[in-house]
Amino acid sequence: MIRDDPFAGGVAPRLRRLDRELAAAIADAQCRDWTADRPDRVGFARLGQVRHDLGTAAARYRTAPTGSDRTTILAVLLAGLLVGLPLLLLTPDPARPLPLAAIAVACVWAAYLLRAGLRRLRIRRARGAPDRSAPIDDPFLYARARRTIESCAASARADRTYRRRGAATDLEYALDWLAAAQEELPRVR
Repeated sequence: MIRDDPFAGGVAPRLRRLDRELAAAIADAQCRDWTADRPDRVGFARLGQVRHDLGTAAARYRTAPTGSDRTTILAVLLAGLLVGLPLLLLTPDPARPLPLAAIAVACVWAAYLLRAGLRRLRIRRARGAPDRSAPIDDPFLYARARRTIESCAASARADRTYRRRGAATDLEYALDWLAAAQEELPRVR
């Protein structure tokens, strides 16, 4: 995993990236607790609280709904180019409602099929990828999370809007929960 600069980019993208990383670590810790590979009753719950506070802070930066994923956008564009455009060119009078509706339905079905195909390719590629260590075993997880949260809190405190300055409080709560989760780590003898 590439260690990035904690001060690079805006606050919201850094919080989203940390949220994805914590989600993977929480799922791994919870699975380990359920299988008793490494019993940890409260560690994943405290990391979950960190993730909740990060989500609350990120919501203060959200001004518009987030866009869709790249797979959907690519599928819609390919369906429009590969299915819609040739049908529009081959139809004698595409301005009439019935042929236009048929072309739109064909494009929607083609987009669904392309999206399913692209998703299947992504899953197959992920299955062939070499296994990495579990996210919860990453020795830099807590240090990287703390550094990112602290830098985001500093940026939030310096923001001009009151709403975004409130994100600093949420991030401080997240730091407290992160410290509590780190204290629960099993000690190596």
